[in-house]
Amino acid sequence: MKKQIKNIFITGGAGFIGSHLVEELIKNNFKVTVFDNLHRNSIKYTDILKSNLVTFIKGNILNKELVEKRMKGHDLIIHAAAIAGVSNYHKFPYLTFKTNLIGTYNILEAMVKNKTNKLIDFSTSEVFGPNAKDVSEDSYFNIGPPKHRRWSYAGSKIGGEFLISTYAEEYKWSGTIIRPFNIYGPKQTGEGAISSFCKNIVSNKKLILEGDGKAIRSWCYIDDFISAIMLVIKNMPSTVETFNIGNPKETLSNIELARLVLQVSFNGKKLNEKENIKFELMKYPEIKERSPNIHKFQKLYNWSPKVSLREGLQKTLMWFKQNAI
Repeated sequence: MKKQIKNIFITGGAGFIGSHLVEELIKNNFKVTVFDNLHRNSIKYTDILKSNLVTFIKGNILNKELVEKRMKGHDLIIHAAAIAGVSNYHKFPYLTFKTNLIGTYNILEAMVKNKTNKLIDFSTSEVFGPNAKDVSEDSYFNIGPPKHRRWSYAGSKIGGEFLISTYAEEYKWSGTIIRPFNIYGPKQTGEGAISSFCKNIVSNKKLILEGDGKAIRSWCYIDDFISAIMLVIKNMPSTVETFNIGNPKETLSNIELARLVLQVSFNGKKLNEKENIKFELMKYPEIKERSPNIHKFQKLYNWSPKVSLREGLQKTLMWFKQNAI
């Protein structure tokens, strides 16, 4: 008989995805310890910390002793803490790699010390490199050379996936690695095309497109993503599994996305693109396409994304209008 999960320890629980997940967890009466350094503070836009089901610990995953101490007594570890964002990869490649890889190692070692055997880890779709069309869980990793700072994040996440897989196999853990594909929505305090577009709309600025706008992405609304994670929490695989999670039905180019954001913002009014969209030179190596094959997760959990891109954009833009950040 499986031991019921009651107490959850989540690193990065104050971030965009983390805060949404914590909100859903407490709705389902889980006790949650949020471990976060508040570098990206989305939790301030919620009432999470008022809940008697939530304990907040301000800390850094590089602090091995603190992680080990605070993790004690939890049934499930959700590891969402990481340095992310393309500009951060370029400004802080060393810190990005160190935090993401050594931080993950610290989490795993703390699990060993505390005899915790259930883990959900958030990796990234960037492990598939610049040409990731309809990639499945078994598609090959394909990133650029170490001299390009752009790949410090993906490299650290690849290393983290291997660490988790080997630890889970060695200690017979129930381990799940999640690769999110372009998740967006309210409270996104970090970098992202949609959040950047929304901020510029609110500030009456042009939407900025780097490159020619032809890069392709699949966009998944945060509520759909969280519903997928909750299915995993309530029915954890007994071994190590990896899942790509996103919304391949909502796949389009960046210029098409910008046009849709403008349509949603101005209620379908036809606008002069030159007055509302500005093209800039690409500063970093381009990711030409990123779209997931989600058949594995759909088959195992009977899940499909429900929120259309237009509907998700409406909800997201409304939030940014109400919460200028």
